[in-house]
Amino acid sequence: MKYKNCLIEYKDKKFDLKNQFRISRGSKSSINTIEINIKKNGLIGRGECVPYKRYGDNVIKIKNLLKQKKNVNNLKSVKILSLSNAISNAYFDLNLKEKKISFKQYLKKTRYKTAVTIPIFKEKKFINEVKKYKNVKILKIKLNEKNIFNYLDIIKKYSPKSKIIIDANEGWSLSFLKKNELRIKKYNILFIEQPVKSGKDHLIKTGLHLCADESFHFNKQFKKIKKNYSWVNIKPDKFGSETNVLKAIKFAKKNKLKIFLGCMVSSSLSIIPSLRFAKYSNLLDLDGAMFLTKDYKNGLIYKKDNLIYNKSFNYGY
Repeated sequence: MKYKNCLIEYKDKKFDLKNQFRISRGSKSSINTIEINIKKNGLIGRGECVPYKRYGDNVIKIKNLLKQKKNVNNLKSVKILSLSNAISNAYFDLNLKEKKISFKQYLKKTRYKTAVTIPIFKEKKFINEVKKYKNVKILKIKLNEKNIFNYLDIIKKYSPKSKIIIDANEGWSLSFLKKNELRIKKYNILFIEQPVKSGKDHLIKTGLHLCADESFHFNKQFKKIKKNYSWVNIKPDKFGSETNVLKAIKFAKKNKLKIFLGCMVSSSLSIIPSLRFAKYSNLLDLDGAMFLTKDYKNGLIYKKDNLIYNKSFNYGY
């Protein structure tokens, strides 16, 4: 496969996770990704394709497309957005190498604050995780409707200074949200991320601050989310090319929506290219590589809620 006259090759990658990563609609103990390599004149640009199961992506479908499509001159023709994003990131890397520009020089900084995510755990494990990240600025917790106030009380007890993001991953009903609104307001909640299923957003009636994730996606109409959301989660994987990501950022800015720059559970090769969008964001959610037992060489370093970029990572010149 070729993109703008450059050869595209790919490799299967598998990363084991330190713990079972569970959210309201499923769990995983490892992730399967595809490393994209764009080659030109002895240089290699790299990106990582993280299949987005929620939108019907899978490794087999992506590899079949890579085998069948001979030439790509415009990323609009690549309908799998996670693949479009990986190609875009790899091409960006290649361009930096051609121009002899280091990614550190492009970023101008190497340390960032990120929200820290705790997936759905049993209470004992959850307590240990909260203690580990005691009083970090932002704790993001994955919760379904089960025992949510037990978990909120644990944070209140062990990490009282942390602001809380509840990520429901479409796991709540409209009635559950309405019934528990006043009780939720008693906690130090920054916002609730995607409480109900995408498509039911217009039925939400709440005074709680909300963030759109699954409802804010390149293949959906952006305008529909303005009424009930004050934040949007921009994961480059669900928007595709850099052009599409910048369109989403422009829409958010124009409509006074705060930007929560996110990622999948993925390696540093997926997350590091996203740092170029950090300057547009109000808050980062880029802890996805923290869950891997083994990352790429010279990958991101996490110290509590600090994300540290290693200039020796193979991205850019």
